[in-house]
Amino acid sequence: MLDIELQRDFFSPGGACFSEHSLAAGKNVRRLFRWARRRGIPVLSTMLRLKSGRPGPLADVPHCVEGTPGEKRISGALLARHIDLGIRNSTDLLPEIFENYQQVLFEKRHTDVFAHAGAERLLTELHPETFVICGAGTAHGIVQAVLGLRHRQHNVVLATDAILDLDDGDAEMAWLRMLAKRAVPLTTDEILAASRRSRSPHRQWRARPRDRAMTG
Repeated sequence: MLDIELQRDFFSPGGACFSEHSLAAGKNVRRLFRWARRRGIPVLSTMLRLKSGRPGPLADVPHCVEGTPGEKRISGALLARHIDLGIRNSTDLLPEIFENYQQVLFEKRHTDVFAHAGAERLLTELHPETFVICGAGTAHGIVQAVLGLRHRQHNVVLATDAILDLDDGDAEMAWLRMLAKRAVPLTTDEILAASRRSRSPHRQWRARPRDRAMTG
């Protein structure tokens, strides 16, 4: 699983970018984390840490500002066996990192996970996998992650009801780009059901293209 910016400014009441869609999306995010915890699924997580109080990349208001409550991860999105590699943009990684930790967190100044040297190395060195993606920022970090993963031959499932578009006017085009790259849109219920039915659920997901349910 890959989660993008599961931070309080987007998903928690009082957050700078909280919206009417945030609570429902956050509920489904937590369901996915419970699923990952039970199944032992590796999780790669990203967090924005911005230096100033100026408007950030995902909204016209300051968000995810370093040292503020809004940059913290939401409850339920941190696994017991995790490691936070911080903001340092380095290719240095612990050997067999997913053998020792179920969740690896990267903090970053930019939305693109592949702009972080350590995350880019980890994702590039992995054998082709199926990634389930949730989080905030469809037109930024999420589409960037999907395009980068597909370029590296990974399969992608988009948890449509665990993703926030953040009222970005470019979000619809981002969805079209991801679908054109054969990312598979499914609800959280469908992901969990497919996981129960099959040890290799992406084969089943890929065979059934469908319209996605729009999320905020």
